Amino acid sequence: MAKKGKNEKDGFIKYLKLLVQGRIFSLDFFRSHWVFIASVVFLFWLSIANRYVCQTKVETIKDLRFELSNAKTERVRATARYMGLVRHSRIIALVNENKLGLEIPDTPPVKLIPQDGDKE
Repeated sequence: MAKKGKNEKDGFIKYLKLLVQGRIFSLDFFRSHWVFIASVVFLFWLSIANRYVCQTKVETIKDLRFELSNAKTERVRATARYMGLVRHSRIIALVNENKLGLEIPDTPPVKLIPQDGDKE
């Protein structure tokens, strides 16, 4: 057990010396750890690509939601216009079919306001 603790301590001191001397990132370091370095670089690249894709999709979603709200508003307007036209034309058609002799007035209706002495 004592040997294992001593070997770990010697390995740490060895890497500490290499770090202080500036030789920690030597060619031997890259040769022995190239798989780990390549994996880390690939993961960074993957996270950057994922973030870019997410941001573009969020922008697309915002644009589509805006278009959807505009389409809903236009649908409500079109429905109101259609219902107004259908009701008006249907009433006119029914009046003409039943020959009631009614006409559409050219002037708007007049609202009568009761005076002080008038009964309602």
